Amino acid sequence: MSKRPLCAFALLFMAVIWCLSLAGVPFFGNAPPVLPEGCSPDGAVLEGRVYETKNNSFYTILYLRQVKILSDSNQYSMEQVKVNIKNELAKSTVMPGMKVRLTGDLQQIPLPSNPGQFNERSYYYARKVKWYLEGRSLETVGADARSFDALRCEAKAFLKEKILQLAPGRTGGIFCAMMLGEKQEIGRENQMLLRLDGVLHIAAISGTHLSFLGWGLYRILRKLRLPVPGAGGISVFLMIQYGIFTGSSASAMRAVIMFSLAVGAMAVGRTYDLLSALSLSAVLLLLESPGYLYDSGFLLSFGAILGLAVIYPAFVEKKEESRLVLGVKSGLALQLATIPIQMYFFYELPVFGILVNLLVLPTVGIVLASGLFGCLSGLAVPLLGRMLMLPGAFLLEVYLKIGEWLQGIPFASVITGRPHMWKIIVYYILLAVWVRYCRGKEWGKKYRKLRYLPVLLGCFLLFVKIPDEKLRITFLDVGQGDCSVVRFEGKTYVIDGGSSSVSGVGNYRILPFLKCMGIRKVDGIFLSHMDDDHINGIAELLEAVKNRETSLRIDKIFLSECGEKQEKLAEMKQAGEKAGCRIFYLYSGDRIRKGEMELRCLYPYIDTKGESNENSQVLRLTCGKFGALFTGDTEGSGETAVTGILEQEQTACQFLKVAHHGSKNSTSIRFLEAVKPVAGIISCGEGNRYGHPHRELMERLEEEKVEVFQTKDWGAVFVVTDGKRTEVSFQHKKSMVN
Repeated sequence: MSKRPLCAFALLFMAVIWCLSLAGVPFFGNAPPVLPEGCSPDGAVLEGRVYETKNNSFYTILYLRQVKILSDSNQYSMEQVKVNIKNELAKSTVMPGMKVRLTGDLQQIPLPSNPGQFNERSYYYARKVKWYLEGRSLETVGADARSFDALRCEAKAFLKEKILQLAPGRTGGIFCAMMLGEKQEIGRENQMLLRLDGVLHIAAISGTHLSFLGWGLYRILRKLRLPVPGAGGISVFLMIQYGIFTGSSASAMRAVIMFSLAVGAMAVGRTYDLLSALSLSAVLLLLESPGYLYDSGFLLSFGAILGLAVIYPAFVEKKEESRLVLGVKSGLALQLATIPIQMYFFYELPVFGILVNLLVLPTVGIVLASGLFGCLSGLAVPLLGRMLMLPGAFLLEVYLKIGEWLQGIPFASVITGRPHMWKIIVYYILLAVWVRYCRGKEWGKKYRKLRYLPVLLGCFLLFVKIPDEKLRITFLDVGQGDCSVVRFEGKTYVIDGGSSSVSGVGNYRILPFLKCMGIRKVDGIFLSHMDDDHINGIAELLEAVKNRETSLRIDKIFLSECGEKQEKLAEMKQAGEKAGCRIFYLYSGDRIRKGEMELRCLYPYIDTKGESNENSQVLRLTCGKFGALFTGDTEGSGETAVTGILEQEQTACQFLKVAHHGSKNSTSIRFLEAVKPVAGIISCGEGNRYGHPHRELMERLEEEKVEVFQTKDWGAVFVVTDGKRTEVSFQHKKSMVN
């Protein structure tokens, strides 16, 4: 470190940023947004210039800079804003470069409401977007057709269309992602196949891409007899413009900075030091946006370079080692440097990633060159462009075919869960000790038999989990819907899983939570009834398992034949069977035991008929002195029947999952007197159109002295018990219930 002061400074700088963030201290670039005095977030009127747009089936997403909030006759500048507006309200002609006026309710970019959920705030803070607006109206007030954003959008659209025309089959979308940064063109299926390969990184504007293009351009200019300063200056300028054009990702700008430093060192006759350049680029990027420290792209990009620069030399024993051996060792070095980052952000690792990358990495240059020259040639001579793109397209098809082959292998990927931060820190300390140990020749000879011990200890620490004997219940925040996850002694049960207010709830909230917790197998899924807000997330989960988009397995699904929605029941049964699940029907008296834990069905009876809500599955969970009641949407005759059972057995349940999201037609006083709950959990969405939880229901709970926890207010609710003492915590706040 003494020979590289920049490295020491970069590490210290990152440590300071991390510690300040942990302490909640606001500092440059990380301070929370503050509205000007006198401005209200409700019904705010904003003007700003659009610099990026995205679309899905329901919403148009706008990103605004140069934003002003209009209050009375005054205008106040504010941070960049992300806007969601329904497609029918958005003008189809809204493009980057346009100035727009919007009305809606302002709020900060939300924090994740469940473990494992994508951290929008961290992602957007790194990109200097700190406000979110749910738009109610939109008006175009001006356009600058010559602005950089407008020209960039037009150029991207033109090139994207041209690439999709020139590239054969499904490879066009991958070419668009590789060369233009347009990831949405890849397609979900292709993304999944590349992820199984462990080569999804090739479909991004990465440091490898920028380095290949930058040095390729530099060599071409030198061949044209341009002097080093001229060739270097032109190539650096063009790479900076290309990095901005493709979206200014952290990995791309890291590569641009390092390329600029390397060319600059050449031009002035100075020695280029890789680690010093890497450190300087890290400091510059973090000065521009400290949020990059929590960005997966930033960390993976820097981790990969550190792996090659620091860890790889520790592997190399002999200069005469074959290329294959050196390739395997470089792949291992990259994996060792980045595995904790992958586990922390994605919770799942491709098992064959190193082997596939041995094939892919040497050929990425061919794919890039083929795509680049094919696209440029195709602008003038389409036939020539198609021919030049064929080699790259062939290799991309090979990558996808490998993914399809791996899709048929049961353990092509493995769910790892998110490791604790202290484990990651200890792992990197052990890795640093190992690198120092291998470079110390005398030390290495003396203890040669133990040389890989620190690495093995670090990997063991990351992957091995201490068995947990406590019962853990998580009431996930799924918006207007229900989902509860029960874990005890290695067994996992999911009770309901759906939402009427959150799209993709299975793929983006339930599955990430399961993976984040390191859950590789769900032993049973209980579906209280067939309403969408209780099952549509489970349907997504089953689809993902069937298509092998995840290595998660689901053993059993427990249904009830009661209720009027027999068509949906048949569909769910069929989806479960296709996903390899065993289907069972659950009725009053049926029970599942695991050690001290018992999960018993109280209702419906085998001959129950009638409306779906009334006939919801009602489950009672007991463990030692602890009891919890899961009620689905039960009301009416169903609630009356359950009340009778509880009164007869005189068994209290300390925790109640309040029925029907807090509807006034459920959870009567008599029912509460029979349950005798200490705490009630209400799962509902913020600002839902049903008015849940209803005021009358809240009054009844207050009358019975039931402490209420709402997922819409606190995010996921966690209940942990050993059968005697019970702890309740939240995604964003903690308290204790005895």
